[in-house]
Amino acid sequence: MTPQTEVIRPCGNMETYSTARHSLGLYRCVAVTGRYALPQGISTLSQAKQLLQDAVAQVVAEQPFMQVGIADEDKQTSSFVRVPQINLSNHIQWFPPSHPGSGSGPDFNTGASGPDAILCKHLSHQHDQLWPELTQRPPWKISIIPTQPSQGCEPPPEIEVLYFFHHAISDGTSGSIFHRRLLHALNNPSPSTTHHLQPNNILTLPTPPTLPLPQENLVNGRISWPYFLRELWSAFGPAWLKPKPAATPWTGEAIRLDTPFHTNVRIVAVPALAVSNLLAACRAQGLTLTPLIHALVAASLARHLPSETAPSFEPSSAISMRRFVRDPTLDIDNKMCVLVTSTSHPISESLTTALRDSPSSSGPTLETAIWTVASSVKTDLQTRLTSLPNDDITAMLRYVSDFHDYFRKKDGKPRGNSWEVSNLGAIEGSRSSDSQAEVEGENGWKLTRAVFSQSAGTVAQAFCVNVAGIAGGETTITVTWNEAVTSPEVVEGLAGDLEVWTRKLAEGESL
Repeated sequence: MTPQTEVIRPCGNMETYSTARHSLGLYRCVAVTGRYALPQGISTLSQAKQLLQDAVAQVVAEQPFMQVGIADEDKQTSSFVRVPQINLSNHIQWFPPSHPGSGSGPDFNTGASGPDAILCKHLSHQHDQLWPELTQRPPWKISIIPTQPSQGCEPPPEIEVLYFFHHAISDGTSGSIFHRRLLHALNNPSPSTTHHLQPNNILTLPTPPTLPLPQENLVNGRISWPYFLRELWSAFGPAWLKPKPAATPWTGEAIRLDTPFHTNVRIVAVPALAVSNLLAACRAQGLTLTPLIHALVAASLARHLPSETAPSFEPSSAISMRRFVRDPTLDIDNKMCVLVTSTSHPISESLTTALRDSPSSSGPTLETAIWTVASSVKTDLQTRLTSLPNDDITAMLRYVSDFHDYFRKKDGKPRGNSWEVSNLGAIEGSRSSDSQAEVEGENGWKLTRAVFSQSAGTVAQAFCVNVAGIAGGETTITVTWNEAVTSPEVVEGLAGDLEVWTRKLAEGESL
């Protein structure tokens, strides 16, 4: 950090967790991709480019975390620093038009196949990149891919906007906030923002940003002595004094810090009608979509992995902590920041066996076994949500004295979880009614699809399952993994099962 660098504030515990991972090369970025339908009246691609750049500048001007860099990632005292000018040319990259249906057959170098092959390749590439010049450039990037227009037609009917960001400046929910605010900016351009956007694509930010406080300051949770001692024992108690589990959950290959970093991406699209029917089926069981997805993943892995390798599973769910923020000065629904935790869901050997044996005539039907596992996950989630924000694992990060050493000590150890499900929920894709300009008429930009993805972390779970949708529209289930940790055959089998099973459950068919 140079003497003239202006520190905005030190990184908090969760933020330092991410800066340390990035500085060690163990995790790179999160992404939320939105597909935008262009309104009538845009006649050329160059016009669309200018409108999008102006809208991005408008979002940057209102989001403090898009205005800062990071200093001293390799130290415990990492900080967010001011970046008074942002060259948008370094952050926004346009690619040639591609047809959404281009690409066929699996590509095991990226996990790409079928209709989303091009998108998967873009996501895979960027999820493997480290953020450069962190003190001078805010760690976010936008890749834009126009869809291939019909012959002789310009501009393209839709545009994919891929928003990538360092996990220290935003969580997954922040990615959906970016697209909601971008949609608002496209339909409600602000002249005041363009005054600070120079012809050479330099956005000037005349005043230092005021960042939201770290999670430990915004969420008022306490740690009980029983929880504290239990976590302490789990982390530092001698193994020979701990009872051996009945079955060791499958968590992929052990952690190796020297594993080549590579993220494969596979997208499973669930059409709007199927989503509606799936949600109805979940409600009939007293469930939501997240527990069902966990159960479907467990059922697939039970089919594709032998009982000797995978006698049981222990996945996790990401949980947003925004509901626990009580700061009236923070517009929590519209401000990007990091407010997230997770909880684990042990799927016992007996439940896993039921999934594995369900095709036999003597066992339960596969649907029954899946709903039973989903109900178990739902109970775990409800129990955790009832206790939060107290006894939260993220609050224990205050006792980590050296985050870099914390990650280095994981080398050679088993992974903590089998997989993670992170569900953004549904993003409103039509124009909101928070301004007169949006109320008048239906001709405006619209968000028609969302894809949520993240890097395959070296010290993370065996693979990630990220879910996002558009209200009333399609939902996507995106799987990211490193082939050195989880075999492509297992993930391709999972993707195929998710495609078939979500369709059959939506149509009321037997699995």
